[in-house]
Amino acid sequence: MQFILNPIIKNGLFIFYVLLALLSFLFTFRQKVYHKSVLDKTSTQMSGYVDQRISNVTQFFHLKDDNQELQTENAELRKQLELLKGEISESNPASGPVNNVAFHQTYSFIPVEIINNSVMKNYNMLTINKGSRQGIEKGMGVISGNGVIGYVYKTSDNYARVMSTLNPNAKTTVQLKSNKYFGMLAWDGKDSRYAKLQEIPKYIEVVKGDTIETDGKSGVIPGGIMIGTVLKSKIDEVTGELDIVVKLKEDFARLRYAQVVVNLEKKEIIEVEKIDSTAQNANP
Repeated sequence: MQFILNPIIKNGLFIFYVLLALLSFLFTFRQKVYHKSVLDKTSTQMSGYVDQRISNVTQFFHLKDDNQELQTENAELRKQLELLKGEISESNPASGPVNNVAFHQTYSFIPVEIINNSVMKNYNMLTINKGSRQGIEKGMGVISGNGVIGYVYKTSDNYARVMSTLNPNAKTTVQLKSNKYFGMLAWDGKDSRYAKLQEIPKYIEVVKGDTIETDGKSGVIPGGIMIGTVLKSKIDEVTGELDIVVKLKEDFARLRYAQVVVNLEKKEIIEVEKIDSTAQNANP
């Protein structure tokens, strides 16, 4: 006990001075309007500063949940967009028939998180955090807000392996938005920022900046999704076709979230396409 009292006795005068100073400040700020307003303002600023820092930390820890919620909302918005396309097409007979199941809705979208990805390999793959239990099947398309990510290669119960667009074996049917000529988009294994558009005849006019989008004919990826823009083009003397370099809209090195495309009419399409093989094997 003595070792506690000794410093107080030794510095008693100084401690008494500090207490008097604190009391004087307290009475001054409580009695004087100006001083009280300064104190309130300072207190508010300090409180706001602390609250802002706490809020920033809290937002950081909730960032993953917020991103997942945003992906779910994006999936629903994309579904509504496809629904609207169906309504517009039906109201305009010149645009052709629309094949939809639930009120002109052909596609549904499953939001997923990319938990493993590569962009530097010759044959890039990625892994998503949902699988067959969530309705994902081999062959389904995977998209983001910036283009086509790839195609489901294989699944387990809760995960799926996706063949990335940055894989020479992953080919996507696309079209030039300006004139609707379609071809095949494929990666040449070089730069993750670019891909090649093939099978476009040399007489087609293509200029730098032309938009490349999905054509929707595959039944795996909806039409009208922007893939990128034309960087440059020239005639391939060997094939006689245009050699078109496309600058991809998606930055695959920063990819975190995507959506798996579910074609709600897939079974019906498969059934009707079986007629082709039956007709070929039938006797004339």
